Amino acid sequence: MTGSAAESSALSLRYQGSLLQTARECIVAGNNMTIKVGVQGRIVVGPAGGAGTVNVPLRYALVREGLQPQTLWTKLFMVPVTIPAGEPHLIWQHVEEEMTVPRPSTADLEGYVVYIGFDPEGAKSKPPVAAKPKTARAR
Repeated sequence: MTGSAAESSALSLRYQGSLLQTARECIVAGNNMTIKVGVQGRIVVGPAGGAGTVNVPLRYALVREGLQPQTLWTKLFMVPVTIPAGEPHLIWQHVEEEMTVPRPSTADLEGYVVYIGFDPEGAKSKPPVAAKPKTARAR
């Protein structure tokens, strides 16, 4: 990019998101396993951003890795994050408690991986699940 295009691009940035921490808890009940996953992220307000609500397109996926990887569970959430006036950045959280799959064998369990990430393209293709607003705290 040339200097003016780079400057224009940087000045048009509204918000930048990042994932800070994740945590999970597995619960076995009968023939099912439920994985509770929590995510903490941060929204930084860019030069073109400001107070208001940002909808974060957050995708969770449970994949059985191996020679033939298989997606076992996936869901897209639009997580609303409300940024107060004057806040340069904000910490937000989201917890998913419904990731339930048939209980795997002990051998298969080693290959289970939970992926979490931003999915702006998925948000364009079909209506995602609206996430319940969580209390956010400024840092």
